Amino acid sequence: MTNLRLQEKKLRRLLKLFAILSVFVVSACANSTYYTAGELKGLGNSSRVLLMPTDVLLSEQTATGILVPNAKWTAAAEGYMNDSIRALLTNRNAALVESHIQAGAPGSNPRIVQILKLHGAVGSSILAHQYISHLKLPSKNEKFDWSLGPEVQALRKRYNTDYALFIYVRDSYASAGRVALVVVGAVFGVSVPTGVQAGFASLVDLRTGNVVWFNRLLRGGGDLRTAEAATDTVSLLLKQFPK
Repeated sequence: MTNLRLQEKKLRRLLKLFAILSVFVVSACANSTYYTAGELKGLGNSSRVLLMPTDVLLSEQTATGILVPNAKWTAAAEGYMNDSIRALLTNRNAALVESHIQAGAPGSNPRIVQILKLHGAVGSSILAHQYISHLKLPSKNEKFDWSLGPEVQALRKRYNTDYALFIYVRDSYASAGRVALVVVGAVFGVSVPTGVQAGFASLVDLRTGNVVWFNRLLRGGGDLRTAEAATDTVSLLLKQFPK
């Protein structure tokens, strides 16, 4: 449990790092890069994909740069994203299975909650060691080789599915005070970072626990508070999703 908490903190730090880099690298443009494990040849018509609870959090960025979570925005974003995921994968003829898991609700299955935290921890390691060149692990030998372990096999048995799709997104929006600071900064030639959208999507083989497909999203634009904009974000997250 302690290790997972440390990994969560590590993930938050990494996303902040990517947010800072986005100011200089991606600006308002989308930056989406995916990896696929060599063992994945395609889902096939008979493969069933379990949709895990969407791990999304929307925050307001104050004038001082502090991120304040907004429950109303987050709830709306979760609904919009789930609708978009269903529509997109249905159009691609994927056999999507709903988990109907309420991970944040009282009485939530602790095993499911732990699996979601585990995914966040593994995702943070992938962000660090696959996308940051000087942090690449020699032991990986340039291979995309990551796993959630045998713990996820319980999902295969419970839902009779072959794969699980995990989504993790953090999005922030500038407050009125932050916008005013941006204007003042522009007058004096100082760049003041505003909101950034960052996250990742993972497809996990429930027989082995291996992450067989992973896509990172990082951009300075985007808005998950409306259905249309959320569809755009999901399209980027699931870009090059295996067929």
